[in-house]
Amino acid sequence: MMDKKDITEKLEPLYDKKVECLLCGQEFVTKKIRSRFIKPRKVDSDFGQIFEQGDNSPLFYYVMVCPHCGFSFTEDFSKIMAQNVRKKTLEEISGKMDHSKDFCGERDYQMAVRTFKLAIYFAQLIKEKHVVLARICHRLAWIYRGAGITEEEMRFMNLACTEYEQSFLYTDFNPELTPEIQILYLIGELNRRLGKYNEAVKYFSTVSEHPDKSRYIKYVNMARNQWSEAVQEYRESKIKQQIQPNVKSE
Repeated sequence: MMDKKDITEKLEPLYDKKVECLLCGQEFVTKKIRSRFIKPRKVDSDFGQIFEQGDNSPLFYYVMVCPHCGFSFTEDFSKIMAQNVRKKTLEEISGKMDHSKDFCGERDYQMAVRTFKLAIYFAQLIKEKHVVLARICHRLAWIYRGAGITEEEMRFMNLACTEYEQSFLYTDFNPELTPEIQILYLIGELNRRLGKYNEAVKYFSTVSEHPDKSRYIKYVNMARNQWSEAVQEYRESKIKQQIQPNVKSE
């Protein structure tokens, strides 16, 4: 009898998933990674999964790209129902589709980054929900973090933070799938990572005082820990600012 280890060894990390394009309606097959092969090196305080180079990262396959029309989207996107929006989007992408790239097969780092930037472009084009755009930007920041490209990581964390703030402001997320307290925590944590400590502390405090705090104690505990981190980092940044002018004057 074959045990689970033998089955896992025979399985390939990637599997085919049939998808219907939300724009043109045609079906295509794209790749996804089996959950048993997803083994991040660590999970950061903003929930970012960081993988070793060469490991199976599900982030590389987060975005789906239709080989027929070029539309790039995630599972969070809404189906485009309005004919005028559908027509305008198809016209917009018809001249930009790169037929030389096969995004439906195995992807490397560069291809993954390309799919994310395409998804951001289309999300903005069709005026997708802020929370959807936030998740795309946030995950792209994780990819850059894993690659050690700090400048681009910060750039997309900043974009994600702005979109999460807009999502909270307009309540365009599903509270059953994404609790408001999670959105607030992420805004606080991204502000902390961006060095915006006053904003971070404000949002962490909001999490700690949230009406649903007893239901989501995990986020409350994380917010309290990161509140302390933000305060400590703020103090250290002030000390550095005081030291640097003295060093220059010497």
